[in-house]
Amino acid sequence: MTPVHGTQGAGPGDELAPLDGPRLRAVAATRAHAAQIQSCFQGAPDYFVRTEGGPAGADAAERLLAEAEADPERRVYALVPHTGGPAVGVLDLYLNHPEPGTAHVGLLLFREACQGLGYGKETTAALEHVLARSGFRALRLSVGDENPGARAFWERLGFAEVGRLDRGIAVFEKPLEPA
Repeated sequence: MTPVHGTQGAGPGDELAPLDGPRLRAVAATRAHAAQIQSCFQGAPDYFVRTEGGPAGADAAERLLAEAEADPERRVYALVPHTGGPAVGVLDLYLNHPEPGTAHVGLLLFREACQGLGYGKETTAALEHVLARSGFRALRLSVGDENPGARAFWERLGFAEVGRLDRGIAVFEKPLEPA
């Protein structure tokens, strides 16, 4: 597995610089990572019960990766420990969505055994830094009303609700400080 490579200071839409946190690094996911991503999904059953009404489908990782391959602005990362081992989380990121200069987190998910350890906070801080260095002005995400824990997590990290969508979904955003 290799980290995502790019040039420092790339503009929005170009490849991002490596996304490394203190304990985890983001590895650009390919079909070869499907089993690790599926394992992360299976390791977070509460999320899928809350948001989908049941466990992740047996092909959830394959579908995620296929959808990302079809979208040049979308990146999926396996979040792996610097010390080695399988992925402990997944990051699904849309660049320049819904507009140029804004990135949108489609999913940041960790195995339940890895939740509450600070991985989410560290990964988000590393993501904000890389995006700001690449010229992005804001990071956005959506949280369903059925997931109050996620809402509280993002609010603790400084994200503010900026709108609502139909179906009980709140849109959160955080401006990125220029690097």
